[in-house]
Amino acid sequence: MTYQLPSTADKAEYVSRKFNEIALKYDRFNDLITFGLHRYWKRFVARQTGLREGERCLDLCCGTGDIARAVIKQHPDAEVTGVDFAASMLGVAAERTRFDSVQWIQGDALRLPFPDNWFAAVTIGYGLRNLDDLTKGLLEIRRILQPGGVLVSLDVGKVRLPLIDVLNRFYFFKVVPKIGEWLMPEQEMFTYLPQSSLKYPDQETLKRKLLEVGFQQADYYDFVFGASTIHVAYKTSAP
Repeated sequence: MTYQLPSTADKAEYVSRKFNEIALKYDRFNDLITFGLHRYWKRFVARQTGLREGERCLDLCCGTGDIARAVIKQHPDAEVTGVDFAASMLGVAAERTRFDSVQWIQGDALRLPFPDNWFAAVTIGYGLRNLDDLTKGLLEIRRILQPGGVLVSLDVGKVRLPLIDVLNRFYFFKVVPKIGEWLMPEQEMFTYLPQSSLKYPDQETLKRKLLEVGFQQADYYDFVFGASTIHVAYKTSAP
């Protein structure tokens, strides 16, 4: 049977439910499909925040807390908050971070429970792709960032070299779901993950979108020929 992505109206509930189901195997899955490289990319994300003592950082769609832990390790004097709408993911995050100063909150990325201009940095790993309204999500992130604050987003990208793109698509759409099926038989979330990249904007398109919603100095860093990418954008300092 051909897999069908959830509709926009059903996407948030679907993603929340499915991430709850795979929480215990999610990190192992990421280790396997990236050969452990995702951990380096997340440390790179943490470095891009440039946090100073006492500044606040939000790790949005934090999952099991890899990026939040990387941030607090690199910036031990910062205040880090992790938000995710999957309770099981947060449970794993809290268990693995019990001795670190990270606050975990269950919440919706499109309706964040924070005042305007609250955070110096927002990090997000493989989360923008799962929002049912990308523009609304970016505007909400911009709202809670301080003027001059930074957004650092890790997600899938588009490979531009034709031959490498063919190989990447075969791996991402054929091999990755098989790895997921081996970890959790009959779990369709591991098919959703590559399929969800089809409608996600490429690197340049996302950069333009960041600028359109009011960010500045938007740029990106490609890894593995662009199969994975990190966008860095700053909130404008003036209205």
